[in-house]
Amino acid sequence: KRKKVLRDALRAEFLAAYGGKCTCCNETESAFLTLEHLNGDGAAHRKRLGKSRRGGLKIYQDLKNRGWPKDGYTILCWNCNLAKAIKVTCPHQRKSQLSLVG
Repeated sequence: KRKKVLRDALRAEFLAAYGGKCTCCNETESAFLTLEHLNGDGAAHRKRLGKSRRGGLKIYQDLKNRGWPKDGYTILCWNCNLAKAIKVTCPHQRKSQLSLVG
């Protein structure tokens, strides 16, 4: 139980440090938000910290220890994160780009 409280507090700190919303669609529901490695190096980051698949707490703690660096990291919701992973560009971004053209 104590571990969950600590994990939740660290996650709340992470969300606050990176703006508390998806930088693509502005989703603010914390349950939907996740860290986005802008340079595509999330797997390497997790591996460096000793986790091969899921980093969670270790990644949050690493970022906190480094002063919550802004360069290379942001928040995306799970939908935008997955869309970016599969399609390279999130549909929100494509829609925004189309509105600028037409």
